Amino acid sequence: MKTTLFSLSTLLILSTLFFLPSSFAQDYTRSALPEGATMRLGKGYNESQFASYLGGGSIGGMQYSPDGKLLAVASSIGVWLYDTETYQERALLTGHTFGVTSVCFSTDGHILASSSSEDGTIQLWDVATGTLQQTFTLFPYITGVRLSPDGLTLAGVKEDEVGYQLELWDVATGALRHTPYDPSEEGSPRILSMDFSPDGRTLASGHSNRVRLWDVTTGELRQTLNAHTDGGYPTRVANIVRFSPDGKTLVSAILEEKRSQDEKNAYTIHLWDVASGEPLKMHTGHIDTVSSACWSLDGQTLASASRDGTIQLWDAESGEPLKRLTGHTDAVSSTCWSPDGQTLASASRDGTIRLWDVVSGVPRHTFTEHTPPVLNLYWGGDDQTLVCSYGDGKVRLWNDDGEVQLWDVVTGISRHSLFYDITTSDKSLSLSADGQMLARENEDSTIRLWDVATGALRHTFPGHTSLVSNLCFSPDGRLLASARDNTTIQLWDVTTGTSLKTLGTTTGFTDSMAFSPDGQTLASGGNGIRLWDVTTGTLRHTFTGHTNQILSLCFSPDGQTLASGNGLSEWPEQGMPEYAIQLWDVPAGELRKTIAGHAGRVNSLCFSPDGQTLASGGGYLIIEQCAAPSADNTVRVWDVATGKLQRTLIGHTGEVLSVRFSADGQTLASGSADGTVLLWEMNPDALSEKK
Repeated sequence: MKTTLFSLSTLLILSTLFFLPSSFAQDYTRSALPEGATMRLGKGYNESQFASYLGGGSIGGMQYSPDGKLLAVASSIGVWLYDTETYQERALLTGHTFGVTSVCFSTDGHILASSSSEDGTIQLWDVATGTLQQTFTLFPYITGVRLSPDGLTLAGVKEDEVGYQLELWDVATGALRHTPYDPSEEGSPRILSMDFSPDGRTLASGHSNRVRLWDVTTGELRQTLNAHTDGGYPTRVANIVRFSPDGKTLVSAILEEKRSQDEKNAYTIHLWDVASGEPLKMHTGHIDTVSSACWSLDGQTLASASRDGTIQLWDAESGEPLKRLTGHTDAVSSTCWSPDGQTLASASRDGTIRLWDVVSGVPRHTFTEHTPPVLNLYWGGDDQTLVCSYGDGKVRLWNDDGEVQLWDVVTGISRHSLFYDITTSDKSLSLSADGQMLARENEDSTIRLWDVATGALRHTFPGHTSLVSNLCFSPDGRLLASARDNTTIQLWDVTTGTSLKTLGTTTGFTDSMAFSPDGQTLASGGNGIRLWDVTTGTLRHTFTGHTNQILSLCFSPDGQTLASGNGLSEWPEQGMPEYAIQLWDVPAGELRKTIAGHAGRVNSLCFSPDGQTLASGGGYLIIEQCAAPSADNTVRVWDVATGKLQRTLIGHTGEVLSVRFSADGQTLASGSADGTVLLWEMNPDALSEKK
């Protein structure tokens, strides 16, 4: 239920509940499943994993319970609670409509507060039972939130058409208390991080060019901390701001950008005297952006984490480095200390959360399967395996019991990957129908063909000078079609690795491709839909009657119908765009039916094996640049003959980028930007339950 902010502080102080019983733990693949789903693959990603790559630090992405028995992890699908003694997943708390960006335990550990920057809410959870107690709607759109130590004040960062705005809210009344403003500042620079002082009287805000200290009671600016560099080069200050436990010292991370190509950027950690505003010490050692910093509860040790994949422990008094923790294979995005100071938890873009013994420098345990956005998925030839590509450039093979094998598509090495390419398109990967071959664009714009069983490289296809926008195998696996952003489509012989022909020039970017079931026709979609003769390479037909961007295409099993999903549309009088699915008569070249229902772009389409059902995956709707985000993160199941909606499958917190029926039609897999794959039951009884 939704309510005002009236009783938040009361619940945080008066709750007298107990911790989750161990019997609450279960196999994570079946934790908190949405209605109609039978399994979840992947745990989603810790939101700070991606925030660190966008230049921001994590704001409360992880926290230990006061007694140290639980570790709460904010993720793209909810809050994971881990038992720090048994290392088991105790619960998955779901309720936010977007990813969770911040978590905070009450001082007695009985209540957990979670916030979502995108859905603008804070939720209170009963830690003992894992049930949602209350939901507070704060803003239409927030980019960050922090709760004061006494639970009485909420600080939020709101983004609007003007820029970034800091706001202080009274938790008891729900009223806006202050809107801190610096009259000397021109414009509204981005606010990268926030932190309350331990006594709750001061709020530090880290901006793109300085640190500000605000009086929480009055909302007035107390001090401005400016970074000084000998070279006078541009700096980005306060990627992180954190108060020491005694409130006397503030730590911030600084990036000094060099202007010369011969120079290197400097990544430093600065300690400030809060009373005087003067710098105390500067720590150096990381070779990439510092993404997180946190103090041990006794204030004697400072931990810093970086995109360079390392964690550095510092003596807070002397500033001397104590120990470097290595083992993560990608950027470390978030850290937090256990109450006893013996363990440091770290979350990384490599999909793991590690619990480090700070004395030995060795991980006590590693939590896995915190997966990034799922860009595309395919069923293997045996219907027992799913092949998925992810936003970290990795390909994972899931079997029917939820176990995963990881392949590096560059080296072919199992269970290990250092490959990362954030520019890779979600469509620039394709699996052959028999599940034996995987085609993937490489970072040098070549196409590489891999043997799924062995991970061995079969062929490298050169030929184009621009990036791949789409790849598609023919049904018999003998041909591979590649679309480039230079408006050409190339056909390749999979056996020999040679180019067979180049199809005529397309109009604009090719967002989608699909072979007909007999392999004789290739459909391409972008600014329009075109049908190509695979044998001759000539254009057969161009479908007319729409002006929309085509994000998805799929032939019916008999090849008589082509389904297309729209990405952008005309703006109706109501001011909201309609995103439709269109069914085309292939022999006649005419529009047969338009299916409306999605409130966001249609990212993916798939016919059931019998051709009677069509599944679609919904995505984002952006109304204006700074409006609150909206998304249709649903999977919808349609009756092809009537165009009527049969089911709406709700469970993803990110847009659905891929949907695939199993060969027997009994299971539908959906892959989402929330980092998970959901498997849905598609039996006739389930379909008869109208949604």
